[in-house]
This record gives sequence, structure tokens and C-alpha cells, in this order.
Amino acid sequence: MRRFPSLPALVLLAILLWAGPGWAAGRAAVRDSLSLQQGKAALWRSVALDGWGQAHNEEWVKALVFSGAELAILAGAYGQHQEWQDWDERRRQELEPDAQEYYATRADFYLKDRNKILWWWLWLKLASVLDAYVSGSLSNFDAGWSQQAIVEPVLLRDDTPGVRVRLMLP
Repeated sequence: MRRFPSLPALVLLAILLWAGPGWAAGRAAVRDSLSLQQGKAALWRSVALDGWGQAHNEEWVKALVFSGAELAILAGAYGQHQEWQDWDERRRQELEPDAQEYYATRADFYLKDRNKILWWWLWLKLASVLDAYVSGSLSNFDAGWSQQAIVEPVLLRDDTPGVRVRLMLP
């Protein structure tokens, strides 16, 4: 069985997550609420490594989930790739046609499984990048007004039921 190269990736991720608060302290304490710089910075970090954008936004649980999922998916894809290479090598060395067909079928299974896992990785990457961008862009959004919303049922002019929403702005 081959070993997955996940230990260096885990060490790198731990260093990046540990250094995250230090980088955050160097940023300006007050950010413009309309600025998209926080979102862009998180987006590019998340493109480089899943979870880094979330760590930049100081969302540590999300950072661990995204980075752990990326490492698990890439380790699985690497394992399937190694199995595909092993079965393909066996097929090439086999002289009997029936055994060659069996080995080719097994190799094809691992190749398709590896490709499916890489598609999962692509969807995870897209979700991580979008989450980092949206969270970073909305990091200064004041949601306090949502607690001052009044929702009440009403009857409209033709006696059909309806809902009235009133926002109490500070």
C-alpha cells in the first residue's frame, strides 16, 4: 500500500491557520463596510487552499471543515490514481487475453472513480471560494436591524389573508 502525501499538507495547513490571527491583527481595525477588499482577499486565499479564505475571515470551524474535506478528497483521488496505475501495469504485463480484459475492467473502474472524486473536489473548491468571498464581503454588514422587524398577519381589502412587514430603523 502506498502512503498518501498528506502529512506535509497538514503541517502547512496548521501553520497557515496558526498564523491567521497574527495576520488579522496587522489589518486595519476599522474597515469600510462597502469595500470588497476583504472578500477579494479571502477569495484568492481560498482559491490557493481550501479553508485559507475562511481562516482569513476568522471562521475557524469552516476553515477546518473545508481544508479537511479537501485533504480527504485529494487523498482519495491519489489513492484511486495509484490503483488505476497498478491495474493498468498488470494488464500490460499479462499475456492471457481474458486476464488482460479483467485487468482493463478494473483499471477502468479506478480511473472513472478517480475522475468522479476530482469532480467532487472541483465542487468543493467552488463552494469554498464562494463562501469565503461572500463571508468576507459581508463581514462588516450590520444585521442588527433584523431584530427590529415586525411581521404581523393582516386582512386585505377583499378579506384575503396577508402579511405586513414593518422595519424599525435605528
